[in-house]
Amino acid sequence: MKTHLLFRFLTVLPLAALPGCDSSEPLQSGAPAEPAAQVARATVGFIFDSTGIATPPTGGIPTTLLPRTAFDDAMLQRGLVGTTEPFTVTEDLGTRRDLESQGWKLERDPSEGQVLVLNKVPSGPATPQEPAILQRTALARLQRWGIPTAELGPVRQVKSFLQSEENGVLGAPEVHRHKTFVMRAINGIRVEGHRAVVSHGVDGSFQRALISWPALARTGHLLRTRLTTAEIEQRAREALWAEGETAGNVYLYWKYVPTQLSTGEWALTLQVAAAMPSVTGTTSTEEPRVIDVDVSAVP
Repeated sequence: MKTHLLFRFLTVLPLAALPGCDSSEPLQSGAPAEPAAQVARATVGFIFDSTGIATPPTGGIPTTLLPRTAFDDAMLQRGLVGTTEPFTVTEDLGTRRDLESQGWKLERDPSEGQVLVLNKVPSGPATPQEPAILQRTALARLQRWGIPTAELGPVRQVKSFLQSEENGVLGAPEVHRHKTFVMRAINGIRVEGHRAVVSHGVDGSFQRALISWPALARTGHLLRTRLTTAEIEQRAREALWAEGETAGNVYLYWKYVPTQLSTGEWALTLQVAAAMPSVTGTTSTEEPRVIDVDVSAVP
């Protein structure tokens, strides 16, 4: 019996030159194993690394934002998919609409800010691809659709692989897709849950886009805090206690949590994430744990 295993490989590319990249937040959901410049404080069983909240947020909402009109059928087809093929509606339910053309499938839900694009033409034979070029191409596609530079956060370039297994024997791994992960950030602070994943085939063709990037409101955001670092650490300690934690290394970093308004747009609220690293035991591994900390955010 032959099966296929799918896994991904991370290609590290320079991020310093990318606007809006958040160097304070770890790539994974938990704390980094060894922060480059750790400023730790041991108190009541917890060792806090507060370098991620050393600089309080001061910026406001950018002047240029992804417009709600970006989710109109015509803009999605022209700007994101990049085709002039005629589409027909295959399903229309509430705010969700599914469309299809000769070569593409398109699903969109403006209320949730979600879009799925699928190329019906599979990738051709594998050819040499340059990760940096694929990343620039993916970013250009998203910006052509309407995502402004001011909303771009960290970007990661990934290869996904397929590996066949037949009768317990593994075949050689083969590249399946080239994926560009683009995180949303405002003033360098990640927006929780908002990202775009653009996939290219092994021949470099655009194959897929999965996007969660709803339009932000112009007003109603709580982007700052008046709390000091010491006060935030105390709140983090109390939040960790409430979750049953008693000791360990804790990395603190800013994040914005989105909430949908009655207008259908989304507003952001500043929070701090208290991240504890994974713990590997003799028989199991505990995943990194992240606890939300309220910081009494203000406009």
